[in-house]
Amino acid sequence: MKDMVKSAYRQFLAGVEEKMKRLLALLMCMFLFIGHAGAERLPDDQLITYYDQAVFVGDSISELFRFYVNGVVRKEHPDYFTGVKFYAAHGYKLATAAAPRPSHTETNISYKGNAVSVRGLMERTQPGKVFILLGLGDRIGDNIEKGMEYVEAIVSTVAEVSPDTKVHFFSLTPIDANVEKKAPNRQSKWDAYNVALEAKCKELGVYYIEIAAPLKDEKGLLAQSLATEDGYHLNNDGNAIWVQMLLEFAQGQYDAGLWAPAGKE
Repeated sequence: MKDMVKSAYRQFLAGVEEKMKRLLALLMCMFLFIGHAGAERLPDDQLITYYDQAVFVGDSISELFRFYVNGVVRKEHPDYFTGVKFYAAHGYKLATAAAPRPSHTETNISYKGNAVSVRGLMERTQPGKVFILLGLGDRIGDNIEKGMEYVEAIVSTVAEVSPDTKVHFFSLTPIDANVEKKAPNRQSKWDAYNVALEAKCKELGVYYIEIAAPLKDEKGLLAQSLATEDGYHLNNDGNAIWVQMLLEFAQGQYDAGLWAPAGKE
């Protein structure tokens, strides 16, 4: 009899918990609606101009994003990402990006066919904005403190050699269940890195762009429908979400009065 009572009580609690979750979700939607009520939603073709003449720096994750932008997005929207330059290489590390000179032992990015450091790239290109996604090759979740030192070094370098450049860091994208099974707790380490990165960006006065959350499934891992076979990289559907997050970030900048497209100043 006691077991029956306990079982019924657990079911009751589970029902209450589920109702509370639904209520919280509803309240969040209401707050979001209230917060955006009256705000002007810019069309995508205006929002995307936030990224005109920008530079993207990254590893193989950014390489696949470049392929998606050039092979899919620009075919449908030739005027999207106007003048954007991608400087990405498979295996490029956050540690290498933070160094003052190109590495003699690690993968480098290149500029006009020559290996270049982030310092050298910023000196040569002087972009209005730079967007950085790195950390995969560093296994950065295992040494978050060192990762934050690298981030500080990059921000300091850009401020020194290209002071008008606005620095943006992307959150590290998630891994899928197959990778997590082979490397338990890796995702939780990457989540901790993203939390630290967001805080560091705020401290340094640069931008943090969250792209990991909308790529995750109910277990907090990269949804397999958005992943390539290796479980680390994004497929076209995943990269489409990345583009959408870029649009949302630009809208947020407009809403905050920090940026406006031509004709909206």
